[in-house]
Amino acid sequence: MPLLTAQFLKQIDRLRIHSQGTFRGRFKGERRSLNRGTGVEFADYRPYEIGDDLRYVDWNVYARLDRLFIKLFRADEDLFISILLDNSKSMGFGEPTKLACAKQIAAALGYIGLANLDRVSIHTLSDRAVPITAPTYGKTQFIRLSKSIEKTDTDGKTDLTACLKRFMVYTRSTGIAVIISDFLDMNGYKPGIKQLLARGFDLTLIHLLSDEEINPRLSGEWRLEDSETGQFKEITINEQTISHYRERVEDFCKTLERFCMNRGVNYVRISNRVPIENLIRKDLQRIGFITAR
Repeated sequence: MPLLTAQFLKQIDRLRIHSQGTFRGRFKGERRSLNRGTGVEFADYRPYEIGDDLRYVDWNVYARLDRLFIKLFRADEDLFISILLDNSKSMGFGEPTKLACAKQIAAALGYIGLANLDRVSIHTLSDRAVPITAPTYGKTQFIRLSKSIEKTDTDGKTDLTACLKRFMVYTRSTGIAVIISDFLDMNGYKPGIKQLLARGFDLTLIHLLSDEEINPRLSGEWRLEDSETGQFKEITINEQTISHYRERVEDFCKTLERFCMNRGVNYVRISNRVPIENLIRKDLQRIGFITAR
């Protein structure tokens, strides 16, 4: 079963990822559409819209299909979009799992970037950063990108700072970086994020927790196992325990949100039960990260 339906892809086809920053060769809010002159190459097609320059209509396609399509070109200087997908073992929790939800998010954002001819790459993060797709562009590459995401499974402990340092070794160009994670890292998330910001990345954090983590429905005597360390802890769960736990979770989330707000980082918190449509078309549009084009 594909990560995203054809109907959903059609719904998001006219969206774009908005950059808050200015990168080499690109100005704030600029998007590539019909570029001409030297240093460009053909990349993709899109349907003709009223007002488009007829010089960029592919008349050969029109002769075959009786429909107008515009040729799109890639400029030498692109906007880079790096999607960083946490696949540590803690992401295997929940029903559906947090990783299953994160995969859908990564695929949706990847498709939007490809549809706008931005260069998109995907990295997984656990105890090391692994590039699973090299920077690529154009909707024709979505199937390959989607299959790479589908193959991703949970593996290893969370070490965001080490992963983000390694990611910056892989990535020479700055641009937009999106981290999809539960941010449950015993070593902390702040040093790695600060280094990304110092490097000049336009950063968005999608904080993904499972509904079972947010609202646990447990009581009695339990022996809990840490999925990443394998350590056990015996605990008595009652109303007082649950109340204290919820306060700790809320404090953890608020601390991360304040950390982002103080540094101009986009932040969205969602649960694994939130439909992908709501995240893309409501939550991410609300903060201005996703816009219509």
